[in-house]
Amino acid sequence: MKGRPFLGVISGFFFGLFGAVTLFLFGVIPLDSHLIWILPILGIVLGLFMATWAPFGSGTTDPPESAPPAASAPPATDSPPTAPPESTDDTIVDEDPPVEPPAAGSQSAEEPPVH
Repeated sequence: MKGRPFLGVISGFFFGLFGAVTLFLFGVIPLDSHLIWILPILGIVLGLFMATWAPFGSGTTDPPESAPPAASAPPATDSPPTAPPESTDDTIVDEDPPVEPPAAGSQSAEEPPVH
């Protein structure tokens, strides 16, 4: 048997259990409904079926004959790296001087004195 049937049974049970609890909590099904017991069992069956069917889509295509060649590094050059271009007139210059915070204990003109 291919796949992972044990993992499918466990995950299917939890999927059905939490699905039933969610439907109960949202008021879709009442607590005395048989669906609360049927959904976890249905999840087990569905999980087992999907686990034996997995991996999905395999078996119809042949694996590639060989891996594609790896990308090679660019050729090394003996010339030194070029310098960055000179600055142009389009550069943004901040002309405002930096603002220093007031000294400790001094009060600024915007704040009223504290009594």
